[in-house]
Amino acid sequence: MKFLKPLVLLAAIGGLAFAFWPVPKDKGRMATKLNFEAKAEERDIRETVEAAGFVRAVIYSNVRAEVSGKLQKLYVATGDMVKRDQILAELDPVLAKADEDEARRNVQLQRFTLERITRDLRRSETLREKGFVSEREMLDARTAYEVAKLQGEIAQSRLDKATENVSRTVIRAPHDGQVSDCVIVEGQIVIGAQSINSGTLIMTVSDTSVLRVDVSLNEFAATRVEVGKDALVTFDSIPGLRKSGKINFMTPFGTPDPKVPDLRIFPTQVSFAAGDGVRPGISANVTVTVDSVKDCVAVPLSAVFVDGADRVIYVRDGGGEWEARKVRLGLSDAGWTQVREGVTPGDVVSLIRPAVNR
Repeated sequence: MKFLKPLVLLAAIGGLAFAFWPVPKDKGRMATKLNFEAKAEERDIRETVEAAGFVRAVIYSNVRAEVSGKLQKLYVATGDMVKRDQILAELDPVLAKADEDEARRNVQLQRFTLERITRDLRRSETLREKGFVSEREMLDARTAYEVAKLQGEIAQSRLDKATENVSRTVIRAPHDGQVSDCVIVEGQIVIGAQSINSGTLIMTVSDTSVLRVDVSLNEFAATRVEVGKDALVTFDSIPGLRKSGKINFMTPFGTPDPKVPDLRIFPTQVSFAAGDGVRPGISANVTVTVDSVKDCVAVPLSAVFVDGADRVIYVRDGGGEWEARKVRLGLSDAGWTQVREGVTPGDVVSLIRPAVNR
C-alpha cells in the first residue's frame, strides 16, 4: 500500500493546480453572468383572460329516426354537404304502410258502424214519438251513437298517425350543413326516438358557416368578461391564424370543476366566422382583453415584492444603493405590470430582493 501514497499526493497537487489555473474570460466561458436588474419603461399593458377549448359548430343537429325500422337506403356519407329538407336516408316502409292500411280499414269499419247506429237512432226517435220506445231505450240509442262517433274519431286519429309514420321513414336534413358521425350502414335496425329513449343516432348535421369555441372560465375570469365582449381566437394547429370572435354565451351559474370539485367553472361559448381551414374538433385558444392602458410606466412582474400589506419595488439610487419604495400598481399582463406611483421611466429596479436596502 505504500506505493499508493505518492500517487495520491500527486493527484492532490494536480487538483490544486487545476483549481487555480487561470481561465480566459473571452473564450470557453464556464458560466454566464446573470442579470438581476431591469429598467422601468413606458409601454402598453393589456390585461387579458385566456382559456383553451375545442371548436364546434354553433348550430348542429343529431339526426335520429322518429320511427323504428330497417335502414333501407343511405344517401350521404361523412363529410358531405347537405341542404335543408334534403333526403339523407330511408327506412323500409313495409311495416309502416301495413299499419297505415290496417288503420284505414279500421276507419272504414267505424264509418259503417256509425252509419248503422245513426239509422238505429233515427228509427228509435220515430218510435219514441209514437210511444213504442221507452226513455231508457232512447238514452241507450243516443249513447251508442256518441260512442260510435268517438270511436270513429279515434280511428281517424290513428290513421293520421300511421300516415305520418310512413312519411317519417324518409329522413331529411333539418338544416344546411355538413354530415359527420355517419357510422350507420344499410340494413341496420334503427330504433325510433321516443320519450323513453333517444333512439339510434344516424348522423350529425353541422352548420359550419359559423363556429364556436367551448371554454371553461374560472370564478375570477368569469367576473371580468360578459356576453357580447370581443375575443381573439388562435389555433395551435394553424400557426399565425387569428380570428375575431365574440362571447355569445356564458352560463349564469357556476358548475363543479370535473378535475377539482371544490372549484367552480363557468362554461362559455365564443363564436367566430368559419374558413381558413378551421374545422370542428380542433383545439383553440381564446384571449379576451378586459382592460388596457397605453404608454404607462411599467416594470417586470418579478420586480414587485410583497412587504406585509404593501407592494415594494427596489430602485437603485444615485449612490448605487437599493431603496425600497412602496408603489401603487395597475394593470398587468403576462410579463409586466403598470406602476401608478413610486417609479419613473429609466429607474433601475432589482428583480431579486436585495440583501441590503433602506
